[in-house]
Amino acid sequence: MDRQKRAAEVLRQAESNLRELVCSAASAGDYADVVRIAAWAKVVGQLLREAPGGALRDGADGVPRGQAHHLAKRIRLTKPVRGESAQYPRFLRQADHLVRIAWSKRQKKEYTHKAPYSVLQALVKTMADLGKDGRIFSTDDILPVCGSDGTEVPTYQAYVGIALLKQTSLIDQHGRQGYSIPRLAEFKDAVGSVWRQLPQQ
Repeated sequence: MDRQKRAAEVLRQAESNLRELVCSAASAGDYADVVRIAAWAKVVGQLLREAPGGALRDGADGVPRGQAHHLAKRIRLTKPVRGESAQYPRFLRQADHLVRIAWSKRQKKEYTHKAPYSVLQALVKTMADLGKDGRIFSTDDILPVCGSDGTEVPTYQAYVGIALLKQTSLIDQHGRQGYSIPRLAEFKDAVGSVWRQLPQQ
């Protein structure tokens, strides 16, 4: 095995280990660690896709099938990396707004979407109702989301919240079927914890 292939194997093992740490942090309710370690896992996943044989992983979510049973959660590793340390999406808290910073491949630059925290709260309430008994629900079930005044909020604002919940493993994605909530009893409190621990802008 040449050095590049050996390096790719090291990255593959590191990715798997980081995913397991995300699972452990989520189970322990340490959502600050979930956010931080998931961001590191994204970087490793991007490096792995660029390595020799990196695109040959056979799990639907990029995990080798032989390792999939070790992972209780899935962290998507599909966002580009710019420079040495920037990873996308990134989430911040700006006053009472959730901020999602992403990367536009077409325009080759960052773009930002914001959603009021009240939208995230409404989204979480809807999901908690839909996700009882481990049920899988789709975005069609979730949308439209209505704000505290009863008016429909822009769809992109709902997707800002969905992206945060996916990245922190508070919801699981099941391909095109939709989402489920792995720890429904602590779901609402966990989202509040993640919100409070986001970096402030």
